[in-house]
Amino acid sequence: MRLHLPLALLVAGCQTPTSSTTTASPTNKPPPPANVNDVALALAEGVTLDPDDPSTCQRCHAAVVAEFEESLHRRAHHSSDPLYATMRTMRTVKQGDHIPGQCANCHNPRDTTDHESKAARAGVTCATCHQLEGVHADGGVKGVAALQVGPGGLFRGPHDIGNGTSPLHANGPKLPALVDGSTLCLACHGEEANAAGVATCTTGPEYVASKDTRSCTSCHMPEVNGPSGPVTLRTTHRSHRFVGPHQQHRLGDGGVLDEAVKVTGRFEGDTVVATLENTSPHGFPTGFPARMALLEVRALDASGKELGKNVTADPMKEHPEAVFNRGYVDAEGKPSLAPFAAKQVRDNRLGGGEKRELKWKAPAQTARAELRLKFFLVAPFAAKTMEYTGPETKPVVLAPVVVSR
Repeated sequence: MRLHLPLALLVAGCQTPTSSTTTASPTNKPPPPANVNDVALALAEGVTLDPDDPSTCQRCHAAVVAEFEESLHRRAHHSSDPLYATMRTMRTVKQGDHIPGQCANCHNPRDTTDHESKAARAGVTCATCHQLEGVHADGGVKGVAALQVGPGGLFRGPHDIGNGTSPLHANGPKLPALVDGSTLCLACHGEEANAAGVATCTTGPEYVASKDTRSCTSCHMPEVNGPSGPVTLRTTHRSHRFVGPHQQHRLGDGGVLDEAVKVTGRFEGDTVVATLENTSPHGFPTGFPARMALLEVRALDASGKELGKNVTADPMKEHPEAVFNRGYVDAEGKPSLAPFAAKQVRDNRLGGGEKRELKWKAPAQTARAELRLKFFLVAPFAAKTMEYTGPETKPVVLAPVVVSR
């Protein structure tokens, strides 16, 4: 039997009862809150669950679905991410028709055969992570090959949920690969090499080497206020926006970049000494190997007039220590994008938890210096090589730090 509950009762069933200093008399005592299962039954009325269509999850899990819609997981398919589409096309032309299937292992794991199907276009959906029996990443297995899909449409999360709780799908015990906050993430975001065996992504090994006790979800799925939807009494939930640098490009939000690197500075005579501390448990930048960060230093006189900068045109010639990136060359020794490289020739990124000093001699009349960290999702060389002009080519500029003599 389906229950049709009034809105006031539905809301009552989704909140933790609050205490009151006034004791209600037997005649005006409020009704007890609705059972969460009854709320779920009412919300599920008329819903047909599609594990590859997050909108069908919305009535019961409204907050997380709204967050997911803003995430890069939602835009993981090439039709939704122009940067990925550009690289995918370029690699297919240069390397062969097997590339789309290879990319699909992480970008559209729910259908790696038909890359234009509804399931593929949905990206990394709810079912990708929550319809699993386990994750087996031993022996270098990555992406969808590491994901063991559970039986019978069973949905699992980081909490034990008794089967029969949901009227639309089966539930089960908490999934260890979700509980630890890293195992599932690293199935796709852990480690990657190109056809020549050259490392292109090493986020997983970087994370392990840092010996940091935080998980991936500690930073990228922070605990936020409010329930995940009307079928829980929990007052907080982990954000499903999967926060990262893309939010700051696309939405203009502050986020993990603002907290990833702390920048401070001081003068030693005429020399500006900048200290950068990577507060994250992996390299900075990490992930997509075309990312880059640049520390820009401006010297100002007492009136605020600019006297000079550490970088004016070519950072790699003027102040290479201020450029945090990876560098690759092809078989002929020419600069190359990572997928086509024969060798990595540079890795000046900050290690997980690393603190590093950079020095620059300022003009003699300098009264203060402005330190500004610029983060590029796509470094200028990569953007030019790919002929890509999207918003990711414009740097996110973190708040400047000003130091005085």
